[in-house]
Amino acid sequence: MDLLMRFLEFTAKEMSPPKAYGTFHLLFWSIGLLLSFLIAFLLRKTKEKADKYLLFGIGIFLLLAEIYKQLFYTFYIGKGNYQFDRIPFQLCSMSMYLCLIAPWLKQGRLKQTLYTFIASFGFMGGFVSYFSPESMCLNYWALTLHSFTWHMLLIFLGLYLFFTGRAGKGLKDFPPVIGMYLVFCVMAFSINLACYHCPGKDVNMFNLGPKPSQLVICRDIVKKFGWQVNAVVYMSALIVCAFLFYAVYLLVRHKVMQKRKAGTS
Repeated sequence: MDLLMRFLEFTAKEMSPPKAYGTFHLLFWSIGLLLSFLIAFLLRKTKEKADKYLLFGIGIFLLLAEIYKQLFYTFYIGKGNYQFDRIPFQLCSMSMYLCLIAPWLKQGRLKQTLYTFIASFGFMGGFVSYFSPESMCLNYWALTLHSFTWHMLLIFLGLYLFFTGRAGKGLKDFPPVIGMYLVFCVMAFSINLACYHCPGKDVNMFNLGPKPSQLVICRDIVKKFGWQVNAVVYMSALIVCAFLFYAVYLLVRHKVMQKRKAGTS
């Protein structure tokens, strides 16, 4: 335990939280987007075996990063008390679990659905987070870099799965992804209920309630209409947003395939 605490103390370098759309935010965002796009494009012809180890490797990296974050919040910030609001079951956590599972599944509908979830809901979560980065701008270097890197990897995963064509190939492939999201919502809400009386900050996985949400828009909806209305509105908005990301991918894919056909005819 002493060794762990020394390690956590060594990495606990404080910083002034970066400002939204400040130098740190914009530099990390722009460079990260450029690298993610280029690397994903260069890996567009990745074979199945290499794809398996690439995604699993990213899953392992995310898992190790999450373990570090949990230890940091529990032992350094919480002084040995677990921080229940940091349970790793937010929307942007799902890609970690799916990257550890999906590569080992046989080719088929289930594997494609998991990949499509990463490329739609996961990609959207990473991308949108950079437009409202307040929750990523923390007062420790390790936690800030963890959050910025995590969400950029979600963007990379989405681009990679789009470029390689391993995400869904049509509109009919999206409804199962919605079903998966709703299953995750049920699990998240169950965690919220189970941890309702847990000590510390409010536990609100997926921002579904019944505890107050930290998101400004959700907080306003809860105050006026209640958490039940907020849950329905929030889930519906995310489904629509994820579908729009997926629809853009399908449109680009369709145009690319048309150009290829025109070039070979």
